[in-house]
Parts: sequence; structure tokens; C-alpha cells
Amino acid sequence: MMMMMIGLLSSPGFTGSSSHDETLQYLIILCSKVTLNTLVLLFWTSSLHRSLLGLFSISMYVADVMLASSVFYVWFFRESTSSSMCFILAHASTVYAILPLPILVAGALDYATYPVPVAGRRRQHRTVVYCITAALLWASACMCSYRYTDAHPIEIHKDVKILVCRVHGATVVSHFCAELSVVVGVVLLLHQKNLIGWIRRANQMWDCAGLERGRLASYGPLGEGGDSPSLFVGLTLVFAVTWMPYLIISVGFDLVGLAVPAYASINLLWMACANSALAGTAIWCQSDSAGPFLNVPDDICLWDVYWHLSRGSESVSTVHLSDATRMNKTTPAVYNI
Repeated sequence: MMMMMIGLLSSPGFTGSSSHDETLQYLIILCSKVTLNTLVLLFWTSSLHRSLLGLFSISMYVADVMLASSVFYVWFFRESTSSSMCFILAHASTVYAILPLPILVAGALDYATYPVPVAGRRRQHRTVVYCITAALLWASACMCSYRYTDAHPIEIHKDVKILVCRVHGATVVSHFCAELSVVVGVVLLLHQKNLIGWIRRANQMWDCAGLERGRLASYGPLGEGGDSPSLFVGLTLVFAVTWMPYLIISVGFDLVGLAVPAYASINLLWMACANSALAGTAIWCQSDSAGPFLNVPDDICLWDVYWHLSRGSESVSTVHLSDATRMNKTTPAVYNI
């Protein structure tokens, strides 16, 4: 679950006679992470409260701001820099390294029990359950970190004195991105001849929906895209269009041996990617029994467009886009299949 690595606290200066404090570098990294999380929230804000991963992302955003603030305090006031930084980084990396697996399991259970449709009172009850679950996950991770984390700086003497700290990486995130990339890559390779046509057709459906105020009009023959993709292929395609760049970057970091501590690799971008993967799985598993299960709490992927693409456009006469995709629409979805 966790991978051990070394975090540099201080290194020799340019002259070699004095040590250089690395606290500012960590502060820049954490501030960059908070900025990235803020951008992700802007695209995910309307459905955050409707899923466990979304609500947990809010708590993670608060935790990241607190972590960056604590590092800023140590850097600004120079309060026992080495020991304080080691304490913060070691415990933060342990907590963040523990969280991914419980988050994925709890998120999968959440989508497995996701009601269609969600009533107002039931949604409030689920929100309370989400808050309790998030609090329990954070408390459990903090307790494990308190019991098992070594937060003491280590001196390494090799010509000069170097201070380091033991931190952890999140192997669950690495395996998640790598295995998801393999699955998506295999599906795309098997259907590479039709990919461009399918994507172009989906874009035409999306453009038509915007021009006709949220309606997907009937199309004639499938044309350039050939036969419609299966539901699994269609959902994999929309996921790949949205998330393949992130997965390639994440896998690339691992391939070149660039180790990223858990407090940096566990961010809202990964949370949103995991939420989209679970949402697509839920649509695939429940679409046959529940129809077009498109009201999933995911604002990022165009699930409804690719769902109808997989069903064949000539079978769709008039379709209102779902609230999850068209956040400015308030009318319910109507499907004439």
C-alpha cells in the first residue's frame, strides 16, 4: 500500500560551508497542489455533494490548505525547521498513502447502491452518511499515522551533512493509473479504425444539442463512424477522451522513476479521475436494468452523448441532456428510445 522514499530537508549550500533549507521548495509544491485542486473544483462543483468521492474531495481540499498553511508557518517563522518539517511531511505522506484504497472501496460501494432517481430526503440522508464516512476515513488514517510513522530527521554524512526524512508514496494510485491505462489502451487499439468517426459523431451530437437548446436530434445513417460501438466501448471512449492525458503523465512518472510523495500524488485530479471511472462502471452495470442511468454525480465526462452513440443515433428521436452534463439545465431528462 505504501512505498518508502526519502525527502530532503536540508542540503549543502553553494559554498559547502552552510546548509540550504528546502522548506520553500515544499511550500511551492503544496501551493501548486492547492491551485490545481481549485481548478478541478471549478469543473466539478455542481455534483460534489452527490457522491462520496465528491464530498471527500472537499475535505481533502481543506486538508491540503491546512497542510500548506502549516508549512508556510514553519518557513516564515523558522520554528525548528528540520524537525517540524519532518513531522509534517512524514505524517502527511503516511495519511495520504493510506487513504486511496479505502476511498476506492467506499466509492465503489456508494455507486453500487446509488438510487435512480435520487429523492430529496434520501439525498440528504446519503450526504450525512458521506460526511460520517469521510470523518471515519480521516480519523483511521491519522490514527495509523500516529502509531507507525517515524517523524525524526535522519542525518546522512557523506563528505557533508545532509538531513532527510522518511516519507511514503501511494502505490495504490500508481497501480490504479497503470492498470486503467492498460485496459483503456487495449480497448482503443482493438477499435482504432472507428475511433475518429465515433468521436466526430459524438462531437456533432454535442454541437447539435447546444444549438437546439439541449436536444439531440435524430441522425440518419451512421456514416463515417461505421457501426455504433458497444456500450462498454462507448463509455471507455468518453473516459479516454477526458482522462487519457492524465493517465499517460502519471504512468510516465513511474516509468522514468520519478517518485512522487503521497501528499502530492493524492490530489483532486486523481479523485475526479477515480470518480469518473466508477461512474462509467455504474452506467455500464445498470443501464440494461435501469435504462440510461445518466444522472451520475460526474460533471466531467459526456456520458449521455456517448450512451446514445452506443445505442445508435437513428434510434434517438429527441433527447434532453442530463443535469450532470448540462449544469445550466433544470428540466428533467426525457428519452424516447
